[in-house]
Amino acid sequence: MNILKFLAFVMGCIIYIFEVLVKHYLSAAIARFTQLLLKKIRLKKHYTSEILNRIKAAVSSGSLRVLLEECSTLRRTNVDSSSGALRLLFDCASTPTRSAVEALPKPSRRNAKHVSTMSQRNPKAEPKASRLGGEVSHSKDFFLTNFAPTPAFNAAGLGFCFTVTRILSEGDPKPTRRKFEQHWEKGGNWLSIEQVFVEKLVVNPMPINRVKPKRSVLRSFKATCKVLMYRALLGLICPVVQRALKYLLFFADYKRAYRMILTCLFLCLVSMFSLSAQTPRKDSGADGLSHLVALKPGDKIPDAVWNQSLELNYFNGKKKTIKFADLKGKLILLDFWSTGCPSCIEGIPDMELIQQRFKDKVQVVMVNSKRNKDTPERIKKRFKKYKDDFNYTPVLPTILNDTLFTSLLPHNTLPTIAIINPKGQFVLNSYASSITEDIIQDFLKTGVSSRFIEKSEIQNPERINTRPLVDTTGLLFCSVMSGYRENYLGVYPAVAYSKGSSLFQVGNYFLNSCYQLAFPDVFQGAQSNLFVFDESITKEFTDLIYDFKTTKGQFWYQLYLRDSITQELAFDYFRKALTERFRVAVERKKGAVAAYALSLDVSRPLWKTKGGMYMNSVDKGNESLIMQNMPLNGVIGFIRSTLDKPVIFEGKSAERIDLHLPGNFLGLSIKEKIAALEQYGIKLTPTQYSGEYPYFYAVSTKHTN
Repeated sequence: MNILKFLAFVMGCIIYIFEVLVKHYLSAAIARFTQLLLKKIRLKKHYTSEILNRIKAAVSSGSLRVLLEECSTLRRTNVDSSSGALRLLFDCASTPTRSAVEALPKPSRRNAKHVSTMSQRNPKAEPKASRLGGEVSHSKDFFLTNFAPTPAFNAAGLGFCFTVTRILSEGDPKPTRRKFEQHWEKGGNWLSIEQVFVEKLVVNPMPINRVKPKRSVLRSFKATCKVLMYRALLGLICPVVQRALKYLLFFADYKRAYRMILTCLFLCLVSMFSLSAQTPRKDSGADGLSHLVALKPGDKIPDAVWNQSLELNYFNGKKKTIKFADLKGKLILLDFWSTGCPSCIEGIPDMELIQQRFKDKVQVVMVNSKRNKDTPERIKKRFKKYKDDFNYTPVLPTILNDTLFTSLLPHNTLPTIAIINPKGQFVLNSYASSITEDIIQDFLKTGVSSRFIEKSEIQNPERINTRPLVDTTGLLFCSVMSGYRENYLGVYPAVAYSKGSSLFQVGNYFLNSCYQLAFPDVFQGAQSNLFVFDESITKEFTDLIYDFKTTKGQFWYQLYLRDSITQELAFDYFRKALTERFRVAVERKKGAVAAYALSLDVSRPLWKTKGGMYMNSVDKGNESLIMQNMPLNGVIGFIRSTLDKPVIFEGKSAERIDLHLPGNFLGLSIKEKIAALEQYGIKLTPTQYSGEYPYFYAVSTKHTN
């Protein structure tokens, strides 16, 4: 920041600060009064000795009361002249400052009433005790008027208004508020208060000796600035500073004004040096980072980033410093997480499995952004709970207080996995669910990233006011069912009304959940392991029903109607669209059907959990399918998804299971699957189930909108 930019910055700050203060404390009436007064003084070069004496008296007493001779309806208010306001108005030399109250005789000292509560009255309407007549002393000649503000405002020691009222000329019949240039029916003009002040203060010129007033601090400052104007750039801000000082002196003395200005200058200097300290220098090891911009898929990681030193923090308390370039040549997975994201922490074991599976080809690094505000104490406390509950401590390292990768690879939801290929190119940000062994293995072989699901910044982080799936401009009605909608969070089904139209959306819900939402009576009290499918139902459909992990099993529905619609009718359209899309309906049935009875071999409790972190890594193509510390109901649901009949279990469902199956388990025949499960003490026996169950069957429908 050069000196010209700094001076411009200081000038802007001073103008902004003091103009705001003046707008608040300085009424339009006083400003106008000052302008007219100075104009009159310039036009009339001479002063009468009497007027000059009265000006001096006004300065010494700190009050405007001595400026007028005649009595009027002007009332006294508490103007604090110690601030130097009167001296500033007349540009007089500084004099001893005493408040208006102190200048009055003791009997006249009294607390001023709030201006908004004082009545406006004609002099003749005043009580006799308060009327002034004949010769009066200077201390009683002038009373500040009750400006009766509309609207009124009160500042420290000042009671003025923005809309200035008029002083009634002698003889006006109705002393009430009037607008500018307004006349009464019986005559009598309303004169502005500033004109009354000026006309009574500045009289016809008289040939007297001019009195040269003492030069004030402000004039000295102006003269000094004129000298320096041609020698330094300081002369550019002289008028601005002088104007700011004048405004400031209305409510603060000279010392306080200078102290405030010096404080402002000091704060500006501190801010300037703070910004300078935050800018990376060439010798700081951060050369080039100030020019980095967010990367797009396919962009190369800048050399300045590869040269950065990274402090890797391990959850056992150890630390390690490396250069980011040490990871070049591997597939780098940056796992963005925070302590406030439970799914982030629950996904760490899956990322540890990826690291173990591709030890020499993949490097997983967890990244905790600085914007998460996660302190070391908070992180330690968070993982202490996992240590106590599951005896689990992550083995992957993490970067703390990160700002580099967070800005380089932008995202607005967690968890997010940023992928950098072995060539040093940013591939994309992806979902944790798409980081499977099968997809990584395929990417390492082909270098094609099409199987990774790109995760851009989420469009509806609040899950409300989500943009419609279909543009509704000009539409009267639409009912549309589509697949997964990228970069949108799930939208709960509810009717939104706007300008007489209705919008109903079910956003990114799994197919299983869609059917349960559309047919709540059918699935009430039923478990997914009791689903029964007609023989005509394809395996593709059953796989989608039991898919709770990939985006392939997620769908989006939208209903738009240019009219009001009830929630019940919206769900009717939803059911119809769901049935037409998959040509599968469901109903509640009761009777006997073929099934498998599941039992646990207590003599060989290989299934019994040994504790540890909850894990559900059963993705197709994995080296092994792992279910760890998993509730028995979840294990039974997985088993049902791999078999052709419902599964019945009549034991205690509170058991937790550890189950490690071979990676080819999903491709085995039914008999081979039953045999593999039996080796782990999970026995499946063919039987019949009698009771109620959801029954899926094929229907012949014609899709219409």
